[in-house]
Parts: sequence; C-alpha cells; structure tokens
Amino acid sequence: MKQYLFLSFISLPLLLAAQTKMITHKVNDEISYVVPESFTLMSKGDRIEKYVSSREPLAMHASIDGEINYGVNWNPMQWIDGDEQMIHDFYKASILSMFDEVEFIQDEIKEVNGKKFVVFEFVSLLSSENAFSNKSSRNYTYIQYTSYNDQVLLFNFACKARLMSQWQPIANEIMNSVKVKEK
Repeated sequence: MKQYLFLSFISLPLLLAAQTKMITHKVNDEISYVVPESFTLMSKGDRIEKYVSSREPLAMHASIDGEINYGVNWNPMQWIDGDEQMIHDFYKASILSMFDEVEFIQDEIKEVNGKKFVVFEFVSLLSSENAFSNKSSRNYTYIQYTSYNDQVLLFNFACKARLMSQWQPIANEIMNSVKVKEK
C-alpha cells in the first residue's frame, strides 16, 4: 500500500503537467513559445508595478493565483555568436551574487530549436534582508539567454520552490518550445 501511495505522490506532478493545455504566444514575427492556456498576459501597468526594471519586459505571463511567472526581456549588452561562454560566466556570477544559496539543476550552453542558449535552472535561497524583501525566500527559477539582433534576449520562469515538483515539467516544456529567429 505504501508503494502505491509513494508512486501516486511522485507521478502526480507529471500527470498534472501532461494535462496542462499549452498555447503558442508570439512576441513578434521572430520570437515565440508556448505557455499554459490558464496563464494571463500581464498588462503594461501590471508589468511595471510588479517588475522594477529600466527596461519593460517584452511579455510577462502569470498563473491565475499570481504564484508562477514567465517572462521575456532583453538586455542591450552586445552579444555576437561565439560569446556564449563569456555570457554564461557573466550571468552565473550575477546569479550567485544575488542569492545566499544557489543549487543548480542545469548550468550549461545548449541548443534549443536550432539556436544556442545559456541555460540556468536552479533553486535559490535568499535568507538575508535585502532591498526587495525582509523575509527569507526559496525559489525555483529556469532562465535562458540567447543572442537576438546582437543583444541579449532572456526567458525566465519562476515560482516558489514548494511548487517546483508540479511546475518543473511545464517550465521545461515552455523553455524547450522557445523559437528565436534573427531579423
């Protein structure tokens, strides 16, 4: 009986992921990906209110309860083909400096739909007080970077670590669906 209960517990996230209906979203003629049909596309006002940044995200999706976010953004930093290792090292150092603890699941350069991406999938802990929060936070993040018109394009999936087992298969599906074509 315990074995069946254990198998049910382990397979539930995979079953939920298999039942999630995905839809294609196009940022423009060159950038597309799939997201769960239940996700809403945030308005410009919601994006500005929730994400303090000098650059407005190109697109930002959220689950109905707001606990899961997926976004697309850009950085004007110059990137040309062949810079992948330098970009990898730069962003890895940035990630490590932002959190008190980082446990990498993926930390690599890989090809997705014919395009090279710098990929980081990790669980982070921010236990110290900081400018963004006065309480500790453990999060699951899947972020990937690629070149786009000689700049950096980034795709970011994030949720609380307690939701990781349910959402990790969906995050992988989203990230593996990303298509980027140069103009």
